[in-house]
Parts: sequence; structure tokens; C-alpha cells
Amino acid sequence: MPIDFKALQDFFPEDAIEWRVQTAGEKQGRVWCIAVAYLTNRAIQQRLDEVVGPENWRNEFQPGPDGGVVCGISIYVSRDVVAPGTGEVTATRGEWVTKWDGAENTDVEGVKGGLSAAMKRAAVQWGIGRYLYELEETFGRVHDDGRFRGKTREGTSFRWDPPAIPAEYLPRQAAPAPAPATAPVAPVGEHEAMLEYVRTVGPRVGDMAEIRVNRKAHNLKEFVRENWQSIKEQPRVARAVVEAIEAATGKAFGQDEGK
Repeated sequence: MPIDFKALQDFFPEDAIEWRVQTAGEKQGRVWCIAVAYLTNRAIQQRLDEVVGPENWRNEFQPGPDGGVVCGISIYVSRDVVAPGTGEVTATRGEWVTKWDGAENTDVEGVKGGLSAAMKRAAVQWGIGRYLYELEETFGRVHDDGRFRGKTREGTSFRWDPPAIPAEYLPRQAAPAPAPATAPVAPVGEHEAMLEYVRTVGPRVGDMAEIRVNRKAHNLKEFVRENWQSIKEQPRVARAVVEAIEAATGKAFGQDEGK
């Protein structure tokens, strides 16, 4: 079956993209930072598995000519041999096609960092994540409750959140499937009760308590703080938060305060 190489270049969902601070500084007493987006090697491997199949790709590493490391990502490409005149497929032939790129060893993780960077660059040769280079340098959101830590060139520590990916660089969302007729819907009174539970019992959770959303772990307190509007408007989100608080505190929703 032919490989859809165009699919290698498809946009990634926002939660598959990570960010790092490229540069940061201070101006008139305010900290700023410029962040750049990148893909993890895990996301690259997943894309290759999905598009070409895990058995049809491989990677290899070699020392760079002037230090560092180069990575080659190979994909097995096959084609049918068609008999002239009849159009009949008489055979299938294939070969490994390899694209290379390299990187220097990094200051933080040394050789491991160089291997990772080289593979990411080799993936770009196949078009994986290449569109991220089209994103303009953009400012991160610096504030006290940011998820990530950074440090300016002057040595000032700060917390920050990544910017949003522009909508034109995200996969088109399929229309959500209609909910089954029997799907339970939280009554208005129950939703209000869940909000009150979050307000009163939520502060008791430990600082390390987590909630999993879309198979990704988030700090529970930070999630509630950053998504309070969605929790107030969407019973489904409120229910997920309630269940996470129940697991973290042992106090069941609807349980009398004195029990």
C-alpha cells in the first residue's frame, strides 16, 4: 500500500507541541520572554508509526564530521512493477530511503541532547513538524502562576506559560459526535452543588495532587485556577474536577460536612 508522505507533514495537536524559552530579559522592571515551539521525539515516533508503520521506518546515529552527532531516518518505500500494455502488477520492489541531519551535543544533556536534537532535525527533512519553523517568534505569558520556570539573562527567575498556537497551524477539529440519548446530563442543581464542592473541598488537596485531562497530567490546583470559567460553564469539566478532588482528599461529593 502506498505511503501517504503528505500525512507526515500534518499539523500536530497543541498538546503534542512543547515550548522552550529562546531568550528572556527585563524592560522597565517587567520580565519578558520569547518562546519557540518544538516536537518531542516521542511525537515524531508516533507520527512515523501511524503513517508508515513501525516496521517500515528506522533511525541510526553516527558521529558528526566536526563533533556532535548526525541522525538518519530511513523509510521503506515500495512500488509496484506494472507490465507494459496490460497494466498488470507483476512484482513489488522496495528500498530504504534515508534522510540525514545533525546537531551539536548540548550543554544540558551532552550526548543525549545531541542525539535528540539530531533526530528532530532529520524528521524535519521528511517534513515532520517543518511548519513549526513558519511560526513567528512569539512572547510567552509571564505571570506568577505560570506552569514553567525560566531565568532572564540578568539572572531573574520567573514563571511563564507558552503562547497559543495559531488556529491555522492546528488540525481541523471534527464535529463532535452527538451524545447518546441515554447519556446522563447533570441537572442545574447538581452542577451548582459540584461548584460548591470544588470551592469548599478543593482547597484541601495537596500541592502535588493531579488531574488527568486528555491523557495528560496537570496540577489539580493550577488546573482549577486556570479553567474556572470552563468548570462553571461545563458540567462535564466540573465532574472531572470533583472526581479528582475526591481521589485526593477522600471526601466524597455529596457527603455531609460533618461525616
